[in-house]
Amino acid sequence: MSNLLEKTGKIVFLRAHDPGTKFGPPNDQLDVEAVFSLNAISDGAYGFQLRNDGNLPARQAMFSLLRDAFVNNLAVTADYLIDPGKKNGVAIRIALTRNQPALATPGTSRAESSGGQALPNSSAT
Repeated sequence: MSNLLEKTGKIVFLRAHDPGTKFGPPNDQLDVEAVFSLNAISDGAYGFQLRNDGNLPARQAMFSLLRDAFVNNLAVTADYLIDPGKKNGVAIRIALTRNQPALATPGTSRAESSGGQALPNSSAT
């Protein structure tokens, strides 16, 4: 029975290959066409199929997110299914998140919350 897990990290390996060529050793093999590894794990990889079926649009979007994250050195969060004792899993979701700027806390001036740049006061006439 596979476990659903999640990891966040930067992509250190991204590969696409022909259908049927698989990835990994015989006892931990993935039947996938897209494979990636994150710096958050020491061993193992995640992958998903890019086959011409009903999942293709979502999987193409997942691969595009991975490629953008790899090129721009961004962290991704991957949800994946993995069998106990295995190191390679099947990714089912990929997410990118943007660092949000800190919101001003009550009592801070607008100049402080804009990184020190003075902003005009909207209530001034």
